[in-house]
Amino acid sequence: MNNPVNLLAGIRVVSLEQYIGAPYATSLLADAGAEVIKVEIPGSGDPRRDYDPMRRDENGTLSGGFASYNRGKKSIELDLTTDEGRQRLRDLLASTDVLVSNLRPGSLARFGLGRHECTEFFPRLVVCEISGFGQTGPYAAWPAFDSVIQAMSGLSSLLGPSVDEPPGLAPMGTMDILGGVYATVGILTALVARQRTGLGTHVDASMYDIGAAFLERPLTLHEFTGDVPIRGRDQFSPVGSFRAGDGGWVSIVIPTDEMWRRCCAAIGRPELAADPALDTVLKRADRMDDLIIPTLESWAASMSRDDTARALRDAGQPAGVVQTIDEVRRDPHLAERGLFQPVDDPRAVLEDGTPMQLPRLPLLFDGIGAVPGPIPALGENNGDDFTRTDRTS
Repeated sequence: MNNPVNLLAGIRVVSLEQYIGAPYATSLLADAGAEVIKVEIPGSGDPRRDYDPMRRDENGTLSGGFASYNRGKKSIELDLTTDEGRQRLRDLLASTDVLVSNLRPGSLARFGLGRHECTEFFPRLVVCEISGFGQTGPYAAWPAFDSVIQAMSGLSSLLGPSVDEPPGLAPMGTMDILGGVYATVGILTALVARQRTGLGTHVDASMYDIGAAFLERPLTLHEFTGDVPIRGRDQFSPVGSFRAGDGGWVSIVIPTDEMWRRCCAAIGRPELAADPALDTVLKRADRMDDLIIPTLESWAASMSRDDTARALRDAGQPAGVVQTIDEVRRDPHLAERGLFQPVDDPRAVLEDGTPMQLPRLPLLFDGIGAVPGPIPALGENNGDDFTRTDRTS
């Protein structure tokens, strides 16, 4: 299966990666046409190869957790605890544009690939290290997974129904994915800079830094007001979800006076727009639970979820239905844009014989989306000749 998006064709990426952060970053690069060589531990590989959900049939075993972030890559096994393994890696880096790692801080230096060594022996190499807390600072050596960063970044303190309940966690690798996205931004920035300088750059991607920056809004609110945002109702914006007549949920946000007027007109309550008790965003945020949400639910009591959201949108008021995951998977808008692409693997087949589909790089380039390649078996490319005569400029 050929990938029509080849904007990064000619870029070789070698990645010492596992779990999510680096694999997600390199999956984005692979979807954009880069050659990605995944370096794995001999015999076992990336731990996510054994993560549920698993599919087992006559074609073998496939992990959904591995398939998500590793399509379109090559896999080689190298034992980097040995001189031979480290030398093979160095030989490969001589024809590589980008080295990615999300091993523990200091790992590259132990392999003889610290910043000074890379600058001396591979001056054009872009090196990106993704870690929980970065390569420097008092927390640099701390182990970290996504949940740890969600907690320490402050995100968990904002998730949950109220401060009387335990802090929540986003039910996906939010900080891992964000780390991968920002690492990709750093890699592409360094590649552009290399076109001008001829030299590579070391990119230090700290999930903690990224997580804190992700909370720009609550941090800005704290900086400007001194208040500490807490779990529960948003204190600074009229935002929330309400039930329609069929029991479905609709999400709404009313961030401006103009949108408040549109909302009031749409629900047949124009007098609320003139009420001085509701004439600022902060006043309306304070009355969401006891007034605005009940008013919306009373208005929507005879309508379906979809009709409710449509009526608000028709009035120029942003609103969206709260979809379940199966609804997202079947959404006709996403289908028309080709977000979900077949998994190119005989193990990834549904009961009816059709291939499973997973999201591609969620961008279109000149109206064209990526078509991810197959999932590599462990060490599938051990015997490949990686000699290159072409080098990117």
